[in-house]
Amino acid sequence: MAQFDVYRNPDETAQIRVPYFLDIQNDFLDHLATRVVIPLYTDDKPVGTLTPVVEIENQEFTLATQELAAIPRRVLSSRVTNIADRRDEIIAAIDLLITGI
Repeated sequence: MAQFDVYRNPDETAQIRVPYFLDIQNDFLDHLATRVVIPLYTDDKPVGTLTPVVEIENQEFTLATQELAAIPRRVLSSRVTNIADRRDEIIAAIDLLITGI
């Protein structure tokens, strides 16, 4: 697993609104049984720096940074892509959530 990998949400019911999870956990902590993720929503309106919009499979999704969560790593089985090229925006969103800056 790599930081900034995007995984398909395996819950078919929840996929309608949250089709993907963004793994933001550092690879150094890959041995843990959980991964810290940000859900990607199909219908959320962006709120500036806190909720960047990213493109996955030719569709735009909003990162719900305020819903940051740890989930069992076994849930993340279907990797779609990696968006490390958006690292600065993702870290800025996390920083705003944690520090308010």
